[in-house]
Amino acid sequence: MADFKISKRLCTAASLVRDGAVVADIGTDHAYLPIYLALNGKIKSAIASDINEGPIERAKENIHKYSLENMIQARVAPGLEGIEKFEPTDIVICGMGGELIVKILEASQYVRNKNVRLVLQPMTTAKELREYLQNGFSTIAEKIVFEDNKIYQILCVQYVGDLEPLSEIELELGKLNIQNKEENFDKLLYSAIAKKQKRYEGLKLGGYDTSEIEKEIQELEKLK
Repeated sequence: MADFKISKRLCTAASLVRDGAVVADIGTDHAYLPIYLALNGKIKSAIASDINEGPIERAKENIHKYSLENMIQARVAPGLEGIEKFEPTDIVICGMGGELIVKILEASQYVRNKNVRLVLQPMTTAKELREYLQNGFSTIAEKIVFEDNKIYQILCVQYVGDLEPLSEIELELGKLNIQNKEENFDKLLYSAIAKKQKRYEGLKLGGYDTSEIEKEIQELEKLK
């Protein structure tokens, strides 16, 4: 393995990219993820894409530093616009809000290809992202990363068409996370309970009906 360090969050996302993939890293910033994958011989080639010139300039400097110009191409573009000409097999979108990821996916027909894998790491609103993914995207893997005192959820999905709908709790925590209860699941669960309890207290204080939120807290408590 090459001696190139990236965060645990990005390392986990990188582990979900298939061997020999053509990767598109959307919102690449410094191009750390494609550089890491290339140096470790995991991918065929990569596109490092960002909407802003500044990050792409930094990405190009890093790509040049590691002599990877023949493997990684950096480009300025909004979201997945024009991505089809590169024919990526694996698309990574990390470090954006879940709602922004939804907008990016919604604007692209390319992601509705049964051979394309998506690795998604929402910084916020993971539930809203899962709600959108019920439009035909099957979950292959889910990971929970705890780093710098923050919890990150990483989803790996592929388009398949029709799907069984997820329950409210599965939308919030992830069906595979609930099934596998891997490392850090307890942190994700307790965080979800704490948020709902805060909401319960606010509703109670305002004299509102709390029966629905109480039911949700009880359902989460059962997963302990």
